[in-house]
Amino acid sequence: MTRAIPALIALLGLAACAAKDPLPPATNAAEAACRKEAQDAPQVDQAFERIQIQDPTQRERVLAQARMAERTAYLRCMRAKGLAAPGGVEPVRPPM
Repeated sequence: MTRAIPALIALLGLAACAAKDPLPPATNAAEAACRKEAQDAPQVDQAFERIQIQDPTQRERVLAQARMAERTAYLRCMRAKGLAAPGGVEPVRPPM
């Protein structure tokens, strides 16, 4: 039973990320590497650890935080590789 809860959380997280992917599709190997690095970022995992399945409001807030952490990690990686980030405007961050 204890193993089922983290698996359920991970599946919900993957479904939510697929529905609202904060990252643009990769068009080259460097972007794909940054995308993978962002998805594996510890900040994203920390956000998903706080999710509560039974509270929809809190769940949406945590998913938004995870998406923002993933996007931030992606942009940091792109800048470190000397690549321009797609778009030109940083998204509005909701109050936390």
